[in-house]
Amino acid sequence: MWIKKIDDEILNLLHRMKYRAVVVENLDCNKPITRGNIVIVKKIVIETDSRKELKKSLKNIKRERNIVSVKPKSVEASRMAAHDTRVDTIILDENTVYYMDKQQFSLMKQYSKPIEIPLNIFYSSIDSSLKSMIYRRVKYYLYYTKQPLIVSSRASEWYELMNPKIAVLILSQILGIDKRLALSYLTIYPREILVYNGVSI
Repeated sequence: MWIKKIDDEILNLLHRMKYRAVVVENLDCNKPITRGNIVIVKKIVIETDSRKELKKSLKNIKRERNIVSVKPKSVEASRMAAHDTRVDTIILDENTVYYMDKQQFSLMKQYSKPIEIPLNIFYSSIDSSLKSMIYRRVKYYLYYTKQPLIVSSRASEWYELMNPKIAVLILSQILGIDKRLALSYLTIYPREILVYNGVSI
């Protein structure tokens, strides 16, 4: 699960919710650390509208079992993110949905690149037409590519964290999918990305 920061309050709640791993955007440590039974991994989020800038940012990253995600704000950035092996996920949100088209999903299918969505986007205060656009893109992605979906919370505060059981229910209702499949978007597929990057959980 992707969260913006971690502190004692958030960590305690993650323990109570029985999370085993979390990826944190604002984390000082470059290598995975363990607190109790939770593995904490650094997530690097690159937000860019330039292919050149994305290439430079990726070149400067020392992987060290970090997770790398891209928020592309142009067609050229989204295309590069789709085929670059250093990128683990491409984030689809209210800012990047405009660059997620059929050609983009075709590339993501070809290079086995998953999209990542923050679940809170569906009940946030953004415009309803924008929510509908995101919904249609996600449904098309799932239908067309048959690729996994990575679902996270993007939480900055403890009260924004996702209770896994509630998240599964919301996801299954919104996307009209089986609860077991919804659970895999929260557990199995994110775990596969961590393991692929050398994180032991």
